[in-house]
Amino acid sequence: MTERKLVPRPLIGKNTVTPMDLFSKVVYWVLWGVLIIYALSMLVLPLYMLITSLKADNLECVYNPFGLPAKLNWSNFSEIFVIFDEKLEVSVGSMFAVSILTSVLKPLIGTFFTACFAYVEAKYEFFGRRFFFSLGIVIMILPIVGSMPSAMQINKALGVYDNLFLNILTSPVGCFWGTNFLLMYGAFKSIPWDYAEAAQIDGAGRYRIFFDFYLRMALPQAVVLMVLGFMGTWNDYGTYLVWLPSTPNISYGMYLFNLRAGAYRVSLPELMAGFTMVTIPTVILYACTQKIINRKFMVGGLKG
Repeated sequence: MTERKLVPRPLIGKNTVTPMDLFSKVVYWVLWGVLIIYALSMLVLPLYMLITSLKADNLECVYNPFGLPAKLNWSNFSEIFVIFDEKLEVSVGSMFAVSILTSVLKPLIGTFFTACFAYVEAKYEFFGRRFFFSLGIVIMILPIVGSMPSAMQINKALGVYDNLFLNILTSPVGCFWGTNFLLMYGAFKSIPWDYAEAAQIDGAGRYRIFFDFYLRMALPQAVVLMVLGFMGTWNDYGTYLVWLPSTPNISYGMYLFNLRAGAYRVSLPELMAGFTMVTIPTVILYACTQKIINRKFMVGGLKG
């Protein structure tokens, strides 16, 4: 028998860099560079808005559009309140009140009913369960532009059109609000049913199981949805443009103010000061809750 020779293989130490490792590092840093550039580009418009709001007049904006103001002019922020009260039919205080009221109630009511429906869908078997689950997804992907004329006729017939409180109660942010429903469904689906069985042994009913156990355990996810809903409702002006023309919020007021800025002889710094005031609440809210949002806003594998 011939003796088989063993060919020694090259040893790869821990510090040896392979071409694949080098390629992965290059791709990693390139992606990081792209993300950093993208993040910086998102700051251009807010910084321009803030810098312009502190300039003296339109002449400084023309000759020094992107530079720092020669002197900080904080009076633009107080002047915008005077201009609003003089030129628009609704005061700034009432528009802020409408914004706060709708931005709190709409997400609160919508998230509560979404949680109720998602809990029933995730934990109970009943006739039509899969149909309602599919209906929630279908409604999420259907365009709403084609249905607006019929929705307008229905709202006028029911007295919902241009009625603030009825608009809040009949807001589309309900139990079939697509992404919110899927997120709450996934949150309840991930919680074992063992908690309910243990509570039933102690004599707890279905309502107590939901409110005292499952809703509390899914509360972080619900808080995220309410925060995102608040920011979306605060910045919404389309709803007031179409459905509530005589009850503007602050975003719709700034939209009207921007359209009529030329007629009102409003300077660009004063206009940017108004936009800055509208933006500040949502920026503060997101800065305070960004960790919760980044940790809880996710969609896992869901089963119908």
